[in-house]
Amino acid sequence: MSFKQPLTLTAATLATLLSTTIHAEAVEGLLEKGATHSALFTVSPESGDLVGYAVKNASPAGKAILKNCLPGMLCKVEKATSRILDETSALTFSEQPMGWYEITKAQGPIGVETLVHGYESAVKTRFGTVSVRDDDKALLFKGKPVQPAIEGNSNLHIVARYEWGADDVLLLQDTGGSACPAQFRIVQFSAKGLKTSPAFGTCSDLIYPSFDVKTGVTVAMVGFAGPFDSAAAQKKAGMSKAVYRWDGRGTLMENGRVVR
Repeated sequence: MSFKQPLTLTAATLATLLSTTIHAEAVEGLLEKGATHSALFTVSPESGDLVGYAVKNASPAGKAILKNCLPGMLCKVEKATSRILDETSALTFSEQPMGWYEITKAQGPIGVETLVHGYESAVKTRFGTVSVRDDDKALLFKGKPVQPAIEGNSNLHIVARYEWGADDVLLLQDTGGSACPAQFRIVQFSAKGLKTSPAFGTCSDLIYPSFDVKTGVTVAMVGFAGPFDSAAAQKKAGMSKAVYRWDGRGTLMENGRVVR
């Protein structure tokens, strides 16, 4: 996981962290599971500082969160009661936020949420405008269809964009029907042209995309079972996860294996 945040808290944010107890408000963040505690990491909309919401795994709140959310995905607790956490020596996570809360109660609904930058039909890259043609959901670059052609089913959206050195990388979501709500594709633009990944995904539209200049674009998503599968099968699929990684050189991996 990787977050970018200022190195110091603003005075207003620090005062809030030290004096405020939160009662029954929605909390969402990237879930990381530890040996005794888990945590939801989120960025404060006011200050841009990273904040952690810790929870004891063995507590009722911890059990509820781990039963309904997956590590490495965005988790939302609709009604969370929390308090300022002063003693943090037991918290050994990969991220070290600027402030900690402890979730003492977690009430439903609790579940995985999607994280996208938006559902755009056009964006400007450093090489020209990329857009989706309305009538056939074809992807256009500078007003012309890309080659090989990329077309959506019910719709096609640009859901994330990254600048990777001299290249621009777009994550596309191809929206389908209830049998397979979403498939994804990565398109990478450079001065030499473009590269496209194969279509990929579990059919779920619940994703957590991220980018690292060393490892590339990563898209984590939950598994999927269709509307005609049993409720138990849907629940089981929804608690599984696939991780896709684009290396920028033309290779897409799914859980460490090359996608052809």
